[in-house]
Amino acid sequence: MKSYKFYYYIALLAVIQSFFIFSVFPLPFNQNLSKEELAKLEKGEVIIRNTGSIKNICLESDNEKVQQALKVIRDLDPSYLAEVIQIRPVTANEHIITELKPILTDIPAYIGIPYWSERHQKFFDLYSDGKIISRKDTGNTSSIHAILTMSPFGDIDTDISIDTSSDFLFYRNTNLNDLYYDKIKCVRQQNMKSIITVFKDGNNWILYGLGGVEAPKVFFLKNRIEVSFMNRIKTFCNFVFKKL
Repeated sequence: MKSYKFYYYIALLAVIQSFFIFSVFPLPFNQNLSKEELAKLEKGEVIIRNTGSIKNICLESDNEKVQQALKVIRDLDPSYLAEVIQIRPVTANEHIITELKPILTDIPAYIGIPYWSERHQKFFDLYSDGKIISRKDTGNTSSIHAILTMSPFGDIDTDISIDTSSDFLFYRNTNLNDLYYDKIKCVRQQNMKSIITVFKDGNNWILYGLGGVEAPKVFFLKNRIEVSFMNRIKTFCNFVFKKL
């Protein structure tokens, strides 16, 4: 009898703990998001997370479109990963989708985004050049082939696509060429991907950016790749969110 009661109370405690976890971390986020990060989001701040691994991402949603967006990065299973998140109320932000799409499709406006270099301790341009090679608009989908120039990696042959509806936006950015760091190939084609998705959750808009790079963790390149690529992905997403 004592053994039965012991396991009963253990099970009851697990249920209670589960309840409090889900009350503190409401959808669309899970327990990977800290209380401090959640508090910042509730204030409207942009938070940036060095996620490190797919298993550590904090977005958790039953929204089928959101799952399709996350699948892009899950399939990549990157070595380096970062999240950028903001919450905005739907009220006073009813047109956020139509406002965001032209920001993302204005490739020449990418030039001059300020990027803080930790290595050099000063600002550089995130992209020193940006050219549209081709663009195709079909319904609510825009497909753009662009060349983005980013030091020290040179020209990045880039595939960009944006899908929108009245309450959803999905932006994808993929490199189409191999990337080199100090003449060493560090990222193969289609191994650097970033997404931005905007969707409704109750009375809020969730603005969510996720960027990943699949690259070898060579000891003499690991830190430079992580800092260089992750900070650039975070800089771009943060710039887009703050421009709204």
